[in-house]
Amino acid sequence: MTQEYTSREHASIGAFPESLELTDGDSVLQIGWDDGTVTRLPLSVLRAACACAVCQGHHPSQSLNLQPEQFAGIAIADVAPVGRYAYHIVWSDGHDTGIYSLKMLYEMGGSDIANNP
Repeated sequence: MTQEYTSREHASIGAFPESLELTDGDSVLQIGWDDGTVTRLPLSVLRAACACAVCQGHHPSQSLNLQPEQFAGIAIADVAPVGRYAYHIVWSDGHDTGIYSLKMLYEMGGSDIANNP
């Protein structure tokens, strides 16, 4: 799964993804950004970070409090851009309502949990 993008039209961050690639035995989503940054996100961390209402609830008390350990062996079934600001990811567990903003993906690359799941 490698995708190439050339547009710089994006709203919330100063970088835009140039490539998406599954690495480490298809367990890590690696994103190459046009500012030279490379973000490596373990799929278990990415799945647990889903910001949709099913996972997070409409109120903090409704959150499923998902943890990366719950998603050992999770895989991406499909990924598609949403405009120029996000990706829609369909997961191997059938979950398909999450939209991952470029800002979220970029910022997750520098987080402790992405680097130490």
